Amino acid sequence: MNRTAFGKKSLNRRRPRVDRFVLPREQLAEIKSRALWKIPSAYTGDIWSSEYLQRKKYAEYLDEAFGLEPLKAHDCNQSIPDGYRAQAWPCVPRKRRYLTSADSILDLPTYSYALFPELLDWSSDNILVAALGRNYHKWSWRTQSLTNQGFTQYEIQCCKFDPRGELLLLGTDNQITEIHNNAMSKWVAECSCLCNRFVAICSITAVDWSPTGNSFITGCSRGVLVSYTRTGDMLGWRRVGETMLAVRVSPDARYVAAAAVNGTTVLVMTWPLLHLYSSLGSNWTVKALSWHPWRSALLGVGAVTSRMNAHVAVWDAPTSRVTDTTIRHSRHSLDAMLFSHKTGELVISLWNPERAVSSPKTCSQLVVMSGPDKVVDQWGEERSGLDRIRTMVFSPDGTKLGKRQQQQTKTSSSGTFSRKTPRGRSGNATDSGRFRCTWTKRLTASQCVRSFLKLRS
Repeated sequence: MNRTAFGKKSLNRRRPRVDRFVLPREQLAEIKSRALWKIPSAYTGDIWSSEYLQRKKYAEYLDEAFGLEPLKAHDCNQSIPDGYRAQAWPCVPRKRRYLTSADSILDLPTYSYALFPELLDWSSDNILVAALGRNYHKWSWRTQSLTNQGFTQYEIQCCKFDPRGELLLLGTDNQITEIHNNAMSKWVAECSCLCNRFVAICSITAVDWSPTGNSFITGCSRGVLVSYTRTGDMLGWRRVGETMLAVRVSPDARYVAAAAVNGTTVLVMTWPLLHLYSSLGSNWTVKALSWHPWRSALLGVGAVTSRMNAHVAVWDAPTSRVTDTTIRHSRHSLDAMLFSHKTGELVISLWNPERAVSSPKTCSQLVVMSGPDKVVDQWGEERSGLDRIRTMVFSPDGTKLGKRQQQQTKTSSSGTFSRKTPRGRSGNATDSGRFRCTWTKRLTASQCVRSFLKLRS
């Protein structure tokens, strides 16, 4: 029996659609109609025939009437445009300069004695934490005041908010990592490093959360990396053997990067089991690590050469492709580096040791880069009185930048928080435009943390 004769027929007389999500180029109506009138390049007939001349003339007439450029054959081997070649990482560069002077200054003591940089962090609910000794202080950007403070059993070496803003991770001495409730600023759990199985007591020097906040990683002064669940149960561990400077979990939660203090090698491991995936070795001293917020597994490595030249390497972890550039050919040390999660730009903190001994000091500056050789913003050049910027953190909306400086002199009144306030805004503004809020606990401010550079991009 003939199936086509008795089968169910469709009322749609059009041809079936191509079974592809994206139609091929030749299926587009305009391109297809233009291609029908195009004279093939390998035409072997008589080029002086009336049919050929009429067809060619009509194709040129259509191009001119509609203002279309002649169709060109696509060459797969054509070179990449210079604009795309220079963009080593995806970003939306700013059109004008936005970096300004510090809008708020929070004075806290003894920061010059801190051995590790990660003592400052900004939570998703706009709370800034600064850890000092066995205490940590919380400051609210919304209310412009200190909100709470907490304490730990041992001295704090590093701290990090979870992505949800519910927990605060605190790496301390004596192998202990404490987990505190952010709302109550109280201890809820703790976990110990595995160094007690091998050697003597260690200090937790680096911590980081996974993007979901369901797990975290710690690195210690004995070079042991351990991954835990949110409640403190161990997932995996790996021994490196050197004091850890920084650990960073990638935004896609596939990899974790780790670097040691004064080390020249960056390790990339799988997350969360910490199996070694790849490593990047060089003759540079690694100073900072930062994953790009959009591009999957694109790692930025900030380093300094033996001649004190600041270097930045962009490493694509899956393909092991590296692009590096020299930021300054003069003597500059790279202290901190961070990708903006709002624009994708790279913010770098530079410090000139030669100018640090001069008077007045003009040794510190911030540089914003949109590519390996393109600086789109800069702040601090030739400004006096600026010291090294050791730590940088972005606000949740990405428009403000908190930074910690290693300053040798007190710059504001002890026991007060001062903020420049324009006229017309809320607060008790004086004639000089300053807003003052007294702390509940008076502190001896011998060293200070600098906060809140506006990055309105």
